[in-house]
Amino acid sequence: MTTPRPAQAAHNDHESTNPRRNAQRAALLDAASRMLMRGGPDAISIRKLAAEVGTSTMAVYTAFGGKEGLISALYEEAFDRLGTTQRAVPRDPDPLVWLASLGRAYHDFALNNPSYYALMISVTMPVSEATRHTQVSGVELPARGISGHPSYQYLLDAVKACIDEGYFSKEIEPVMIADAFWAVAHGLCSLELAGFHASAEEADRRFVTTTRAVMTGFLTDEGRARMNSTARKT
Repeated sequence: MTTPRPAQAAHNDHESTNPRRNAQRAALLDAASRMLMRGGPDAISIRKLAAEVGTSTMAVYTAFGGKEGLISALYEEAFDRLGTTQRAVPRDPDPLVWLASLGRAYHDFALNNPSYYALMISVTMPVSEATRHTQVSGVELPARGISGHPSYQYLLDAVKACIDEGYFSKEIEPVMIADAFWAVAHGLCSLELAGFHASAEEADRRFVTTTRAVMTGFLTDEGRARMNSTARKT
């Protein structure tokens, strides 16, 4: 998504060596994410945020440079946390298992981090028709930044591994397959967090069924045979 300004990035690197400041920064982001989810950017008050975390407004300005910097940091934090979750998924020797495990990790992240996931959903809100399929010099639409984030790259790597093993068709571009998985997982998690399903069990069953159906659609004959032989794992 948006990237921190060089000065801010250097400041963050320095803070990472200070456990107390690092913990305070995380607490500020968590509190701000809840404010943003409840009422959008207008709901974020530097004064209220500082009071909730038990620090000074100056500490907030020092960490983020102001409200705009705080909101940018929130988006970065959301995708960074997802990336950390995806990185922790063991790379199973069977790429189909690895891919399924990444999908499960994505689902668990969404349920365990609803305020941060709400920020990720907001990145894919509609933009004007005039800018939807154009490229403005120096301006990147937030949604287009998703594919450059590590969390997407883990998914793409798993897809490429499936293609290399002959499990997915080589006739389809890896990014098109990765996009399909991302879109389905994104939509299913969004519906679940919005209360679309009558129960958690129903939501989980639909997630597994739908993502498996998408995976099956890209399988070669060899991939189908492999999936059938590892059905219990995927």
